[in-house]
Amino acid sequence: MKTENQEDCSQIKTMKYKNIISNSLHKETKSSNDLSNLDTFLENEKKHNIAEPWSKLDKTVKIKKMLLFAEQYKKENQLEESEYEHLLRFLKDCLDRKKLNRVKDVTYDKSTGFIKDIPGLFHNKVKNHFTIKNLEKHVSTLKSLAPKKTHGTVKNIMTDEKTKQDSDEED
Repeated sequence: MKTENQEDCSQIKTMKYKNIISNSLHKETKSSNDLSNLDTFLENEKKHNIAEPWSKLDKTVKIKKMLLFAEQYKKENQLEESEYEHLLRFLKDCLDRKKLNRVKDVTYDKSTGFIKDIPGLFHNKVKNHFTIKNLEKHVSTLKSLAPKKTHGTVKNIMTDEKTKQDSDEED
């Protein structure tokens, strides 16, 4: 009796499986419709990616935008071809070292999709060297803390009190 139930159960399972496979094979897809959907999806994705801030862009997109910025920088500062190539290598290295990831590091116009400026970028023409200086002024957290309490031995505390009393008596 149990073997018959098991056989029936396995037959039902195989029938369900065959049913699922046969139903999925009969679905017709319209390739032209799918291609147009894919094209619209890609166009929407392009528009969406252009409007993202600098920190949300992919590394490849950032490199492309930096190439355009380097060409513009070359024209504005009359750089030679060797200096231009050095600038490109420097910008790629900075991106690899994560020096240009934050929104503060790069002035980027997300409506046009161009880099306006890299605020800390400086070119030393004598050494033909590019640097990115940190323009942020960090305030030390130690300045905002309360003064440190001195914990000394009893002997040191007693001598400190005596010196204070002696100095008060002299005044």
